[in-house]
Amino acid sequence: MTQNTEKRTVVDVAERETKTLVETVLSAETVVSVGKGASLTHYRLAEDAENALTVRLDAGASYTLITLALGTGKLRIAADLAGEGAVCRSDVVYAATDDEVLSLQTDFTHNADKTVSRQLVKGAANGRAKASFEGRILIPYDKKEIDGSQQHRALLLSRDCEIAAVPRLEIYADDVKCAHGSAVGSLNAEQLYYMRARGLDESEARRLLTTAFLNEVLDGIRDEALRSDWEAQTAERIGL
Repeated sequence: MTQNTEKRTVVDVAERETKTLVETVLSAETVVSVGKGASLTHYRLAEDAENALTVRLDAGASYTLITLALGTGKLRIAADLAGEGAVCRSDVVYAATDDEVLSLQTDFTHNADKTVSRQLVKGAANGRAKASFEGRILIPYDKKEIDGSQQHRALLLSRDCEIAAVPRLEIYADDVKCAHGSAVGSLNAEQLYYMRARGLDESEARRLLTTAFLNEVLDGIRDEALRSDWEAQTAERIGL
């Protein structure tokens, strides 16, 4: 069941139900509940948007989220892996240009044993844009067989843009497997040289490398038409 208002969207996936949800206009707050053994695939377009997404997963539930964040905005994604065996994957692509300011926060809490979380965040900034990512994985005391991963990668496409990242792990248990990392930089000079040596001009080489980098996340969208549309919107937003 999905309920929408201008300020709040509520999504409830019943026990053992399987659903796919596409959101292209976001309310200020989104609340998602995935019941025992249920599965939700969730695609979200956040264009110049402010939104707080809260997700709760019951035992054996599966939640897959792909978010495309474009332009100025403030997004927060919080996931409560509340039931044993819950699995949560959240992938994000962000793109900002000109004087846009984009902020992304994630907060994943493993409140049950044998839970798995995966986060992949990839972004690009151009012009004088500023983007920031702050992510946390929290594993409370006495939780067992926890597996969590958080990775952030971003491209600086101009001299005047800025991207800041603060990935965090808070682990208070022993039986865990967790990893996190962040890398922010320019396009690989050797790859640019390789492509130009084979006849591509610099702008085309930069376009191909940047879109390939960002589309790693969007490739996870199963709907081909939606995937192509979002890939085009991303490239257009950063001037490719």
